[in-house]
Amino acid sequence: MHTGGVNGYVGIAIVLVVGVAVVAYGWLADRASNRRRAEAMNAPPDRPIPGLKPDADSPAYVLPESLDAKLVMDADELAALRKRLETATSLPHGHGKGAFATDHASGLAALANPLILIVDGPLTSVRELLPAAAKATKAGRPLVVVAQSVADDVFHTLEANTLAKKLPAVAINIPDVARRAHLAELVDASPLPPADLKMGWVPDEALGSCGTWVSSPTQLWVLDA
Repeated sequence: MHTGGVNGYVGIAIVLVVGVAVVAYGWLADRASNRRRAEAMNAPPDRPIPGLKPDADSPAYVLPESLDAKLVMDADELAALRKRLETATSLPHGHGKGAFATDHASGLAALANPLILIVDGPLTSVRELLPAAAKATKAGRPLVVVAQSVADDVFHTLEANTLAKKLPAVAINIPDVARRAHLAELVDASPLPPADLKMGWVPDEALGSCGTWVSSPTQLWVLDA
């Protein structure tokens, strides 16, 4: 009777140990599963962007502070541009303190025949910018981005590409919807809602253009040539 009791206790102990191990394994597996599920929910959606190859390399990002470029325009060219701006109509919006100037000393950015993307709302991620940037790169043209607000990572990505001379660009915040609409009329662009950008929908006809885009930290000008 005594031996049987010991064996019984041993059996119970084994069952408890196995039971605890199973519970612990289930808890750890469930925790790992929840972590993977949370990561998947927070990750960018796994869907192709129209106009971009599904197997295209991920974009490489360079911080603007890691580049030391002080671009300078030819003196005669800068003088001629300033003279044109004296009689041109300006809008009270500029590229702020961004490193977009094509002439470092004056702070002016002059882009010839750019593609102009106007967003009818905020531009919140680099992913939303990719289709327009791809079109500009393929066409060999500068890119102007105007939105209610431009997220810091988008702003800095455009700065870095400008400084690295990969994609000359300018980013401008115009919070007022009526002023964005007015600019859209001047450059023959159709403002695109953020939802279209999130789906990668950026038709060619929605992008505007002009002869020369000029902006300073506080103003912008749209010139015919």
